Amino acid sequence: MLYFSGGSSPRTPRALRTPRRNGARRIAALLTVPLLAVSAAGCGSDDGKGAPPAVSGSWGKKPKIEKGEGDPPSELKTKVLKSGNGQKVRKGDAVSAQYVGQLWNGKEFDSSWKRKMPATFQIGTGKVIKGWDEALVGKKTGSRIEIVAPPDKGYGKKGQPPTIPGNSTLVFVVDLEKIAPSKIDGKPVDKPQDSQLPKVSTKVEKGKAPSMQMPKGKETAPDKLISETIVQGDGKKKVDADSTILTHFTAKTWKGGKQLDDTWAQNGAPQDIPVAQIPGWKEGLKGAKAGSRVVISVPQSEFPKQQQKQFKDGVVFSVDVLDVK
Repeated sequence: MLYFSGGSSPRTPRALRTPRRNGARRIAALLTVPLLAVSAAGCGSDDGKGAPPAVSGSWGKKPKIEKGEGDPPSELKTKVLKSGNGQKVRKGDAVSAQYVGQLWNGKEFDSSWKRKMPATFQIGTGKVIKGWDEALVGKKTGSRIEIVAPPDKGYGKKGQPPTIPGNSTLVFVVDLEKIAPSKIDGKPVDKPQDSQLPKVSTKVEKGKAPSMQMPKGKETAPDKLISETIVQGDGKKKVDADSTILTHFTAKTWKGGKQLDDTWAQNGAPQDIPVAQIPGWKEGLKGAKAGSRVVISVPQSEFPKQQQKQFKDGVVFSVDVLDVK
């Protein structure tokens, strides 16, 4: 994604992502969102090896996890530390959660609490490591879950260098906050779309980005930032300069309509993104309500100096605002 503060992207935390087969450099890779996603429910049988490490602390606050004792278990272990009374997580749900992950030896490698923002990830569809997919389906929001994932439910022989060595057993504590909306629910705006912008579909399809038709004969963004709401939501809270939004979005270059980013295609789950982190979003999304789709044309001048050459023709975004935080 188009992040400019360095570090990992604001998407699914790196420690939970399934390995990618191609290293295509996406525009999103320049941004910073946590990358957190995993899969289905189960506890794993007792194989006689190390029990899940002890955990202390209250729900909603970063827990303290002791280091593992003895040999780590060879099967997935799941323990409900606190039972919630919210919705059950179903296969394919996007879940908003806080979590911390550490190695069996107690070394922490990831924490949403440190980023001061919950992560959103899709469960049960292979978008995250098997240990999450198999531990969280069927659990209720409001619960705190401890997961001990052996290598074959995590990152196997290769690991995720430099933070996760090969053949690592991973220990997570996850606070399930809520089931996130997966698509917008606004209504198409009843007027012609701005002719200066690409024509973007107002059709809302779960799991699929809207089509975007670039204007003929135009290969450079207009000189000034332009934004237009094409699907109007009715959420109570409006986007401002300090907002973080839960979003699905797609991004293309003006010249040739080259695909730069597409959250639907990348990992299927919406992302929590501070609007100030992506060029043009703070201004282009100002006043937008949850449930809306906004088209934003961002000229070269809006990008940081070091990236203006990379995006010299400008970028156009179609942004679905699922929630405003």
